[in-house]
Amino acid sequence: MINLTFGTTANVYLTLSDSATLTAPNYLFIFTHRTSNVVTSFVKLNADDLSEFKDRYNLFSFDVDQLFDEVGEYYYEVYEQESSSNLCTTDATSLLETGIMRLSKEDEDNFTFKAYQTENTFQTR
Repeated sequence: MINLTFGTTANVYLTLSDSATLTAPNYLFIFTHRTSNVVTSFVKLNADDLSEFKDRYNLFSFDVDQLFDEVGEYYYEVYEQESSSNLCTTDATSLLETGIMRLSKEDEDNFTFKAYQTENTFQTR
Protein backbone atom coordinates (compact mmCIF):
# COMPACT_ATOMS: atom_id res chain seq x y z
CA MET A 1 0.00 0.00 0.00
CA ILE A 2 1.18 3.47 -0.87
CA ASN A 3 0.55 6.18 1.76
CA LEU A 4 0.68 9.80 0.60
CA THR A 5 -0.06 13.08 2.37
CA PHE A 6 -1.12 16.43 0.93
CA GLY A 7 1.50 19.16 1.23
CA THR A 8 4.42 16.80 0.72
CA THR A 9 6.70 15.48 -1.96
CA ALA A 10 6.74 11.74 -1.36
CA ASN A 11 9.21 9.08 -2.36
CA VAL A 12 7.36 6.02 -3.62
CA TYR A 13 9.16 2.67 -3.69
CA LEU A 14 7.83 0.02 -6.11
CA THR A 15 9.09 -3.23 -7.61
CA LEU A 16 8.38 -2.73 -11.30
CA SER A 17 11.60 -3.86 -12.95
CA ASP A 18 11.16 -7.51 -11.97
CA SER A 19 8.05 -7.75 -14.20
CA ALA A 20 9.16 -5.43 -17.00
CA THR A 21 9.79 -6.79 -20.48
CA LEU A 22 11.17 -3.61 -22.05
CA THR A 23 14.83 -2.69 -21.58
CA ALA A 24 14.25 0.93 -20.48
CA PRO A 25 10.50 1.37 -20.01
CA ASN A 26 8.59 4.51 -19.18
CA TYR A 27 5.86 4.02 -16.58
CA LEU A 28 2.19 4.91 -16.99
CA PHE A 29 0.53 5.46 -13.59
CA ILE A 30 -3.27 5.30 -13.34
CA PHE A 31 -4.93 6.22 -10.01
CA THR A 32 -8.72 5.78 -9.67
CA HIS A 33 -10.48 7.19 -6.59
CA ARG A 34 -12.47 4.38 -4.93
CA THR A 35 -15.51 6.57 -4.16
CA SER A 36 -15.75 9.19 -6.91
CA ASN A 37 -14.06 7.18 -9.72
CA VAL A 38 -12.00 10.26 -10.65
CA VAL A 39 -8.98 9.07 -12.65
CA THR A 40 -5.51 10.62 -12.44
CA SER A 41 -3.01 9.49 -15.09
CA PHE A 42 0.59 10.49 -15.65
CA VAL A 43 3.84 9.12 -17.06
CA LYS A 44 7.11 8.81 -15.18
CA LEU A 45 10.10 8.44 -17.48
CA ASN A 46 12.75 5.81 -16.97
CA ALA A 47 15.13 8.70 -16.24
CA ASP A 48 12.83 9.78 -13.37
CA ASP A 49 13.59 6.53 -11.53
CA LEU A 50 15.78 7.65 -8.60
CA SER A 51 16.75 4.13 -7.55
CA GLU A 52 20.43 3.23 -7.39
CA PHE A 53 19.50 -0.44 -7.90
CA LYS A 54 16.83 -0.44 -10.62
CA ASP A 55 16.88 -4.23 -10.97
CA ARG A 56 15.83 -4.51 -7.30
CA TYR A 57 13.37 -1.63 -6.81
CA ASN A 58 12.14 1.57 -8.41
CA LEU A 59 11.99 4.92 -6.62
CA PHE A 60 9.87 7.84 -7.84
CA SER A 61 9.24 11.27 -6.37
CA PHE A 62 5.58 12.43 -6.37
CA ASP A 63 4.56 16.05 -5.77
CA VAL A 64 1.25 15.13 -4.16
CA ASP A 65 -0.41 18.56 -4.43
CA GLN A 66 0.22 18.74 -8.18
CA LEU A 67 -1.05 15.23 -8.90
CA PHE A 68 -4.14 14.79 -6.71
CA ASP A 69 -7.17 16.84 -5.64
CA GLU A 70 -9.19 14.53 -3.40
CA VAL A 71 -8.35 12.70 -0.15
CA GLY A 72 -9.31 9.06 0.21
CA GLU A 73 -8.31 5.71 -1.19
CA TYR A 74 -7.31 5.04 -4.77
CA TYR A 75 -6.75 1.91 -6.81
CA TYR A 76 -3.53 2.20 -8.76
CA GLU A 77 -2.13 0.47 -11.82
CA VAL A 78 1.34 0.85 -13.31
CA TYR A 79 2.03 -0.06 -16.93
CA GLU A 80 5.29 -0.20 -18.86
CA GLN A 81 5.50 1.47 -22.25
CA GLU A 82 7.94 2.91 -24.75
CA SER A 83 6.02 6.18 -25.17
CA SER A 84 6.87 9.15 -22.99
CA SER A 85 3.43 10.75 -23.37
CA ASN A 86 0.79 8.02 -23.86
CA LEU A 87 -1.97 8.03 -21.19
CA CYS A 88 -4.05 5.19 -22.68
CA THR A 89 -3.72 1.72 -21.14
CA THR A 90 -4.56 -0.05 -24.41
CA ASP A 91 -1.42 1.42 -26.01
CA ALA A 92 0.84 0.45 -23.10
CA THR A 93 2.97 -2.70 -23.34
CA SER A 94 1.92 -4.53 -20.16
CA LEU A 95 0.56 -4.15 -16.63
CA LEU A 96 3.33 -4.34 -14.02
CA GLU A 97 1.65 -3.67 -10.67
CA THR A 98 -1.70 -2.94 -9.03
CA GLY A 99 -2.55 -1.88 -5.51
CA ILE A 100 -4.18 0.66 -3.22
CA MET A 101 -2.98 4.16 -2.36
CA ARG A 102 -4.24 6.12 0.66
CA LEU A 103 -4.14 9.91 0.41
CA SER A 104 -4.64 11.89 3.63
CA LYS A 105 -4.59 15.53 4.73
CA GLU A 106 -1.38 16.80 6.24
CA ASP A 107 -3.07 17.61 9.57
CA GLU A 108 -4.97 14.31 9.80
CA ASP A 109 -4.15 12.18 12.82
CA ASN A 110 -2.90 8.75 11.90
CA PHE A 111 -3.61 5.80 14.15
CA THR A 112 -0.67 4.69 16.24
CA PHE A 113 -0.65 1.79 18.67
CA LYS A 114 0.49 2.81 22.14
CA ALA A 115 -0.05 -0.10 24.53
CA TYR A 116 -2.60 -2.47 25.94
CA GLN A 117 -4.35 -1.52 29.15
CA THR A 118 -3.07 -3.87 31.83
CA GLU A 119 -5.06 -2.61 34.83
CA ASN A 120 -8.08 -4.83 34.15
CA THR A 121 -9.32 -6.87 37.10
CA PHE A 122 -11.93 -9.59 37.00
CA GLN A 123 -14.16 -11.06 39.66
CA THR A 124 -15.27 -14.67 39.66
CA ARG A 125 -18.56 -15.68 41.27
